[in-house]
Amino acid sequence: MKILISQAVITDLRHPDNGKKRDLLIEGGKIVKIAARIGDAADKTVEAPGLRVSVGWMDFRADFRDPGAEHKENLESGLRAAAAGGFTAVAVSPHTTPPVDNKGAVEYLLNRSRNSITSLVPVGSLSKGLKGESLAELFDMHSAGAALFGDDKRSIRESGLLQRALLYAKNFGGRIAHFPCDTSLVPNGQMNEGLQSTLLGLKGIPAMAEESAVMRDLALLEYTGGKLHLGPLSTAASVQAVKAARKKGLDVTCETTAAHLAYSDSALSGFNSAHKLMPPLREEANRKQLIKALAAGDIQIISSDHTPEDEERKKCEFDFAAFGTAGIETFFPLLWEALGDKVPADRLTAAFTTAPREAAGIPLPEIAEGEKAELTLFCTSGETDFTEKEGTPAGSPFHSKAYNIAERGKVLRGRVIGVLNRGKISLNP
Repeated sequence: MKILISQAVITDLRHPDNGKKRDLLIEGGKIVKIAARIGDAADKTVEAPGLRVSVGWMDFRADFRDPGAEHKENLESGLRAAAAGGFTAVAVSPHTTPPVDNKGAVEYLLNRSRNSITSLVPVGSLSKGLKGESLAELFDMHSAGAALFGDDKRSIRESGLLQRALLYAKNFGGRIAHFPCDTSLVPNGQMNEGLQSTLLGLKGIPAMAEESAVMRDLALLEYTGGKLHLGPLSTAASVQAVKAARKKGLDVTCETTAAHLAYSDSALSGFNSAHKLMPPLREEANRKQLIKALAAGDIQIISSDHTPEDEERKKCEFDFAAFGTAGIETFFPLLWEALGDKVPADRLTAAFTTAPREAAGIPLPEIAEGEKAELTLFCTSGETDFTEKEGTPAGSPFHSKAYNIAERGKVLRGRVIGVLNRGKISLNP
């Protein structure tokens, strides 16, 4: 099948034609021709006002709840949602039941996702059973295909365990992903500690809980000389600490989420549990500082941090509601709505194309003749309507099973047109 992508602006900081309109001809899952105009006949032509093309997006953090909580999400629904969101690859959390802490669990994920247009990138547990007590089988999981190792949102309290993980992973070039949070400082914390938490009468989570843990983790990294990823980070001070460490030559990357760039803690003023996140949304001044840090390249990666929940775990008293939002399908429009006039499209997409793959140590796709077509098609013009519609499953515009989609019912700037990967094409309606 021949597919012609017509007059798409190449959006890739590494590409010699970055910012220029080009036609791309795809045949047999490969890019066979790139030119200003291509007159060849095609079985399918993709064109749209303001069309852009980049290498396929990679989501660095998503939880598909499979196995163990498939009523909230499963691999099939999660991967369909990822493709609709523009992702050709997604790193999946090990926080399942049982957790991904052995070779067999990694193979299960890879085998179940083999036929999907979106590639699954397994993240192996750092500790056995996600208990934070002893190292999991890191090398075995690495050999089976795990790209990163971490305990998801379970911060490692024992410094010695994190130290041993960093040292052990050096033997095979593995990167340790850690969520920095001193949980002893946030007993029953519900949101950012500040004016909003005081007005709402909710227990606060201080920035210090994150920042003190970041400093400890960076000290351990300097001591061991390993590879570390920190995130999601929510405070500008945390990002500045990582920036300073990188200047010293430490191999550390950091990440924030689309939600932390788009929203501040004022989003919780109506006790909207879809905005109850971990780490929490911080104040507006901090959000603006995160955007500046992203534009400067001090934040390398943006993730969706897709955390699907069912109605029972979200539609309840705020204190008892689960943390997390399900944002893999709304990822790009949410980002573009929030900061499209503050960060150029090529700089923005680098945070979910090249940077996550470099951090995970997996091959980078290329927009070049003879290369496999792993591409995302999108528009920075136009809008995406996330309201309920007739003609979609159960009237929903979403593929995810999640109840906690904060953007449900909104109309946001920007559109994902579709993805090409593994010899397949998927286009959004």
